[in-house]
Amino acid sequence: MMNDHAENNDEEKALLKAKSDALRLLSFSARSSSELRKRLEMKKCPEDLIDQVIESFTRQGLLDDKKFAKLYAESRVYSRPTGRKSLEMDLKKKGLTPELVSETLSELKDYDEKAMAKELIRQRLRGMSGVSVEKRKARIFGLLKRRGFGSDVIFPAMNEAFKEYLSEELE
Repeated sequence: MMNDHAENNDEEKALLKAKSDALRLLSFSARSSSELRKRLEMKKCPEDLIDQVIESFTRQGLLDDKKFAKLYAESRVYSRPTGRKSLEMDLKKKGLTPELVSETLSELKDYDEKAMAKELIRQRLRGMSGVSVEKRKARIFGLLKRRGFGSDVIFPAMNEAFKEYLSEELE
């Protein structure tokens, strides 16, 4: 009898610790359920406790992969303009399902990849005085590629932005 009570008490303590660890992790930054699972596994939490914590937090609304994906994607788009491919890879790295990733990307409002690329090009061109046009194009192309923009977006955006820039420079 006494042993059962001690076991239950130990389980409750372990669950409470797992929940407090999870809350602390969520207080630093929003996470997907997959990220939270990995972090709790690193803390050597038993699998069954992790499942209980994630299920409980999901029920309480503390964990919501759909909301997390939307907020993460929007913040990435506005804080660090990035291409669709890069954003898709980042969301997948966060442990989100391919279905949720494509749904999130299709629901992004005001996500005009070409306009974002053009704005990034304009910003970079302002700071590149004294550099040949060819070198500017190469550097900007590399930047846009690293940021995950596709060639189908980069070339038209660069053509338009460079035409505008060169016409302004001649005035």
